[in-house]
Amino acid sequence: MNQSAAFALSAMALAFAPAAWADTITRITPDAEHVTLVNGQATLKFVVSGQNTAGDCGIWVDYGDNGSPDTRIIGRREGELPREFVHTFGRPGQYTVTARGRSVKTTTGCEGAVSTVITVAEAGRDRRRGPAVEAACPAGWELREGSFERATGAFTCDPSYPQQRIACGRDLRYFERDNTIGCRERGEGRR
Repeated sequence: MNQSAAFALSAMALAFAPAAWADTITRITPDAEHVTLVNGQATLKFVVSGQNTAGDCGIWVDYGDNGSPDTRIIGRREGELPREFVHTFGRPGQYTVTARGRSVKTTTGCEGAVSTVITVAEAGRDRRRGPAVEAACPAGWELREGSFERATGAFTCDPSYPQQRIACGRDLRYFERDNTIGCRERGEGRR
């Protein structure tokens, strides 16, 4: 092999070497998948994990809320994986947060791309997506008719009166009043 061919081959090998040395992004983990706005803001931490190598590479984290992405250099001098990112959301919604390798300053991008979905809810609203779970009153209680609110999950339980009235003895009559039931003497006034 002549000298110029060897030089060209060496130059190509060096051009592709940083990609072989680049860290690999394998996971992004939020500290919560559901968060509620407090005073119009919700702050979450995200940990980006992966495999470290000897070289430096760039990473971008896009939070899906049309804001500027976080950009970092990953490496021994700037900090290796796992790395923590913190972001504050200002509106309710469902956001796809993505971490991917991209050039930052003079570094090449890290390998890989990962994403996670988080939900930001308004204060006082149900943080789950979709309908609220059905109300469940404890034994001896029943759901007050019309009290269940699907949007918030709020409900009220009342004591459950027996399907069959108590068999009151002679000279007694059955009563239901103010969440109580019982038997009282006929002609007896309310107590």
